[in-house]
Amino acid sequence: MSDILNKQQQDLQEQLQELVKVGVGGKFKDNNDYTKRIQEELEFEEAMLQGGIDRFKKTVNEAITKGQESTTLHGLVLQQKYITKLSLLINGDISLMETGGAGNRLTALKLLCQCLPKDAFGSGLYLKKQHSIWDTCSLIVLKNVIDGISNETTMNKLAIKIGTGLMMEARITMFKDQNKEKFNQVSKRLAEKNIPQNENRYRYKQKVWTYMMNKNDLVFNDWGKEGRLHLGVKMIEYLEKLGLIKHQNRKLNKFKTVTYVEATRKIIDEIRNFNIKNEALQPKYLPMLMPPRRWEYNPFVGGYYGRKHNYENKPEDIKEIK
Repeated sequence: MSDILNKQQQDLQEQLQELVKVGVGGKFKDNNDYTKRIQEELEFEEAMLQGGIDRFKKTVNEAITKGQESTTLHGLVLQQKYITKLSLLINGDISLMETGGAGNRLTALKLLCQCLPKDAFGSGLYLKKQHSIWDTCSLIVLKNVIDGISNETTMNKLAIKIGTGLMMEARITMFKDQNKEKFNQVSKRLAEKNIPQNENRYRYKQKVWTYMMNKNDLVFNDWGKEGRLHLGVKMIEYLEKLGLIKHQNRKLNKFKTVTYVEATRKIIDEIRNFNIKNEALQPKYLPMLMPPRRWEYNPFVGGYYGRKHNYENKPEDIKEIK
């Protein structure tokens, strides 16, 4: 009988020692061992944070390399910030053009009016009640500009790219006016989740729209390279007014000067600061080495042991927090 009791006491002592090693047991825990385990947990959590930061930076760099920067978090924020401002500028100049006070400066905007449906006009006159009707055009412009905002590009190349995107929108609008049933079918199909997601889905959508419009014999007067160029330059001018981009001339040789477009210093700093603030918000969550701390009446103390990112988390301080 005594042998059984001794065996039970020995087993209980071994269990208590194991609990002490993982920091459980209240007043019985070994502080030195507990501090060491906390240090290991803090290093593990720091690695999780760094893993999330590396993943965030990799995603941004890949998007920039592929020319899809508008799909990044900062790209989406820039679109939301400037879409209304750009629509207001467009709406103001279209209204001025109607009054005959535009002169030669706004001739290219006549093409932009083709991006609006028929119900936006009455007796041949533009109904300028809401600037938001230009939001789709503004989004196309911003997306094309932000896709390359971290890299410099020539004025002509960017302008034609913007003009081509707006012309595509005008074709889709005409397709909707002429064959609404087919338009709704394609639109519904492209809104589903079964379209490719591993590639640039915007290019996929463009190919589908082009195929369907050609299949249904849509007659559209092409704007031509010159028309797209002039309209694109006008959109770039708006974005320069908003402080998003700037242009500068560079003399390549004695006989050739090229105009380049690049982001302003203000926007570059804004993007960098935005990414620094958001890169640590999505760590790589992994199983903990230590038992999670209890949540007791304090929403900031519990679960993981580390308190803040970019904060010196000392095991001695963490150990004292209840």
